[in-house]
Amino acid sequence: MPRRKTNQNMLAGLTSVLTIILLASFFGIVKLTHVLGPAAYLFFAVAVLIIAIIGFHIWTRYRETETGQQVADLMKEVLTTPFEATAGGDSQYAVAVTPEGKIDPRLIKYMTKISPSVTAIANFFKDFLTYDGVAEKLRNHFTIGTGGTDAFQELSTIFLSDINFLSAKLGHEISLDTFESCGFVSLMLRLRTNAPASTDWNRLVLQTFVNREVDIGELIVGLEKNHAQLNESGELFLFASIFSEFSPDAVRKYMRLMYDYSAALANIDGKLTPSEVQWLQHLERHIGNNRIPLRRPAAIKCSTRTVNYKNTPLQNAVNKMTPVNRSAPGSIGEAVRKLDSLIGLSTVKREVITFHNFLRVQNERKKKGFSVPPTSYHLVFSGNPGTGKTTIARIMAEIFRDLGVLAKGHLVEATRADLVAGYMGQTAIKTNKVIDSALDGVLFIDEAYTLSRSAENDYGQEAIDTLLKRMEDDRDRLVVIIAGYTDEIKKFVNSNPGLSSRFNRYIEFPDYTEDELAQIFRGLLEKYDYKMGEAASRAMKACIATAVRNKDNRFGNGRYVRNLFEKVIEKQANRLAAAPDLGKVDVSYLTVSDFE
Repeated sequence: MPRRKTNQNMLAGLTSVLTIILLASFFGIVKLTHVLGPAAYLFFAVAVLIIAIIGFHIWTRYRETETGQQVADLMKEVLTTPFEATAGGDSQYAVAVTPEGKIDPRLIKYMTKISPSVTAIANFFKDFLTYDGVAEKLRNHFTIGTGGTDAFQELSTIFLSDINFLSAKLGHEISLDTFESCGFVSLMLRLRTNAPASTDWNRLVLQTFVNREVDIGELIVGLEKNHAQLNESGELFLFASIFSEFSPDAVRKYMRLMYDYSAALANIDGKLTPSEVQWLQHLERHIGNNRIPLRRPAAIKCSTRTVNYKNTPLQNAVNKMTPVNRSAPGSIGEAVRKLDSLIGLSTVKREVITFHNFLRVQNERKKKGFSVPPTSYHLVFSGNPGTGKTTIARIMAEIFRDLGVLAKGHLVEATRADLVAGYMGQTAIKTNKVIDSALDGVLFIDEAYTLSRSAENDYGQEAIDTLLKRMEDDRDRLVVIIAGYTDEIKKFVNSNPGLSSRFNRYIEFPDYTEDELAQIFRGLLEKYDYKMGEAASRAMKACIATAVRNKDNRFGNGRYVRNLFEKVIEKQANRLAAAPDLGKVDVSYLTVSDFE
């Protein structure tokens, strides 16, 4: 019998025993009234009080055991069961649990409430870290020898110092004993570890509260010492004290994010106390005044403190706890090998390898704490049909996944028909549905310029506006590649400032040469178990040469070869069907007549 069920049976039994004792006492007191008189009622009151104390003690011990069992069950489930989103979409942290144990609903509720603010702060952190000069600025304010050479650790220390200060002011001191600290724990994990995009942060937050083996106490002490330097200045934010002159716009955005986080934290339990309201009003006035800190920034000196998990550095622990992406068929090298195996496309391969190398180096620079310029991953593929644009897009998706840019790295292909509806208001719904399916992967839109038709009652512009908004809102989860004819796609991008600012990396796909088209044809023969002699080979080359010589700007390239192959094997089928005994003929051999 499960331990929790045993506890429940024990509680029911003890309750029955106490009830019987109480009833027996009542009847006993009634008898004693004949002997003791009214004093008997005093004895009854004392008996009731004793029974109530014993019952309360038993109930308290039961609740402690019950809570411990819930934590044990949660520990088992959170380590073995993947998270699943519900149809309602309101419980993205839900986890399948056994009937004997479930996650405390308050933790799930609090994580849901605080998650938008945490995500906004984490995104701002990543963006600000790429600003030119941030790493050098941080080095001026961190003590040498305490991790002050790592911009990632240094900037996270500033953010966490301010978050810890705000939490204390709101009466929510940071502790793993209170679920209100889930926002701080989530930010600590996100900002202190350079984990890949596939990291399940919600799972790690739950593990942190269950295991309680993160050395959070020493971290809090260090954060409080850092922030205490502002006591004399009247400034509230360590970030503002250091970066007010460096980037006033960033400081204003940061303070607004801190207010949003404070408001979410104050209302996390659904109740606003007078002290919380008073602090939020004070914070609002402080942000509105937006004054320059009185303390000179050069006077601020901070120190970082290593956070450990089970006596292991937090970064290493998160890497171990982050599940390997099982959908990934191989490594970065495999994606590059797929690229190399393609026929032709030498200039395209060179562009892709260059971009691939750039991303790898930027990842390494980020790990070492250097400033990294903001990078746009969106691409424009231009060229005629059949030049391998979709194939290269699929390889790019794998490269993005393997480099940690995208969590899944799948490819979703779309055209105008998939994005544009025939009625007002329906296009945005249709476009959002396609984009949702592409999140954590690549959205590939072929002939994207067809979205900008100028005909009356055309809703293509609505699709473009929706796409641009989602590219900004989901910039960490979505890469978009648009493709089409060279002139049309360039004109399309340049006609819209929103598009031109996001799509600034072009890859031109040249037409295949005659030899490359012949290689593609031979590849189809090998793939589908066909063969041909020298005469048929010369006939194949002659067909390709004629097509290339007479081609226009709509030439199909690889598609032309596939169409040629299909026509050739159809002619072979007609030729062989006339044989009296089809079982005795070679059904894999192609002849010159099949190319006529």
